[in-house]
Amino acid sequence: MVQSLDEIPYGQMPKWGQTDEGKKGLGKYVWSGKDYAVGFVGGTLAVAAVPLVLSSLGFTTTGVAAGSAAAAIQSAVYGGSVTSGSIFAVLQSLGAGGLGMKASSLVYNFGSDMAIYFMKMVAPDEEESKCS
Repeated sequence: MVQSLDEIPYGQMPKWGQTDEGKKGLGKYVWSGKDYAVGFVGGTLAVAAVPLVLSSLGFTTTGVAAGSAAAAIQSAVYGGSVTSGSIFAVLQSLGAGGLGMKASSLVYNFGSDMAIYFMKMVAPDEEESKCS
């Protein structure tokens, strides 16, 4: 039973998707450098995109921008009175103050996971498809 990566001889690392069924230790999947790179880029882009998306919707650092989609939603749905804890209030808070550490971490992890997932769905490695 493999307990650490040090026990695996060089050049014999299992590929992504190869399973270690019924064994404890190393786990089910081993990531390659490409997986880490795609995850890093996807997570970084996700964190960078949040302020751009919020400001384009009208949630700015100075509040809701006049004539924006956010202003239209605020007047149509909330009538100017936004309830605390609503989705609109959370978006308004994020637009004004930015992402905190916890939110940044969640967005980064989500973006990273989605990037790796789509990479595996769109362009699977040839060796991965041979795994049973």
